[in-house]
Amino acid sequence: MATGSIAEAAVLGVLAPGGMLTAAQISEQAQITGWSARRAIGQLESRGLVMAVPHASLWLITPRGRAAWATKFRRYAQ
Repeated sequence: MATGSIAEAAVLGVLAPGGMLTAAQISEQAQITGWSARRAIGQLESRGLVMAVPHASLWLITPRGRAAWATKFRRYAQ
């Protein structure tokens, strides 16, 4: 998906302020189901917009993800 989904935008929005969160924390803060969060995280990771912290089950936004949030995804945050 070139422009992303609402769930992907929600995930990026939760991660945009910085920090590292688990998929469950992302799901809770983004107010989406766990399945939707995990799917969105997978899609975002495949495009290099988020990355996993090795051996910690934590996720963080990449510089590329921050740029995508600022340009493409922010419109979903309304």
